[in-house]
Amino acid sequence: MRKLTFEICGEDRDLVATFAASVEIAEKVGDPLFITREAAVESIMLSQNMPYSPKWRFTVSNVPQVIHIGLKAAGEKVKLSEVQEWAFEVGFPEAQRIAAEYIAMITRPKPEESTGEAEDSDTGE
Repeated sequence: MRKLTFEICGEDRDLVATFAASVEIAEKVGDPLFITREAAVESIMLSQNMPYSPKWRFTVSNVPQVIHIGLKAAGEKVKLSEVQEWAFEVGFPEAQRIAAEYIAMITRPKPEESTGEAEDSDTGE
């Protein structure tokens, strides 16, 4: 299970990446793949000093929605209004960072599981 842990209202909370959560984000906020693509294009264009106006942006209303969906996927019983108040208190840039990290976690491949075995080094042994 992929999860992102952060502090909300003084407690550590998890956002869990699931297919159902990605579908809910697509229905209520925007397709996570489209969101990720727009962020990548914007980053590339800015690195080339070229103007770009993304077709999708985070807002004060969709940031708490994304976080709320992730919390629900983790089994949290928190109201959207509580997440909205938290986002306001912590500051929208910080809440946006968490929402963006969650969407990135949803769209990238699941990390490889570590086997716990040490890899061979190039020490010549």
